[in-house]
Amino acid sequence: MRRVLFLLVLAGCASAGSTSETSNSTPKQAALYSSPETGVLLAERPRASVAAIAAPPATVWLAVKKVYADWDIPLTVENPSTHQIGNQNFFKTRQIAGRSMTDFVDCGSGMTGAKAATYRIYISLLSDVIPDGNGGTKVQVTFVPMGQDVTGGSTDRIPCGTTGRLEQLLLDRVTALARKT
Repeated sequence: MRRVLFLLVLAGCASAGSTSETSNSTPKQAALYSSPETGVLLAERPRASVAAIAAPPATVWLAVKKVYADWDIPLTVENPSTHQIGNQNFFKTRQIAGRSMTDFVDCGSGMTGAKAATYRIYISLLSDVIPDGNGGTKVQVTFVPMGQDVTGGSTDRIPCGTTGRLEQLLLDRVTALARKT
């Protein structure tokens, strides 16, 4: 009888332990922005757009630098050892890459239309230029926009979405430049 009672207690402890483990493994949203005024803003984790380019990494690196320069994006990250180039924090208003911001960014709509058309858009745009081991290169582009209404009294930034077009445009331009060389 004691053995049966001991086994029942043990089984109860084992099942209680597994229940708490599964409830703690629930995926959580990524914190995109945190400030004392607004708290923490949560959204989906950014996803990189990827392209394989049949050119050496050094050629692709120079092509990425040229595209950033053509788009007037200052490089604050240029680290060949980690294969990363770009800028984690700059802003543009109304246009980027010679096109309307609304082509690339979705911050929702207000009474006057798309918020991305008038908001200051704070941007993190990073490119990873990674050798593929066969003489080619894999390029990953991560674009994270946030919007701020500068016409009113608000200083809060809101998370915005990407349409995926800026990342694709960057990859297309880099591919075209790398093939020319």
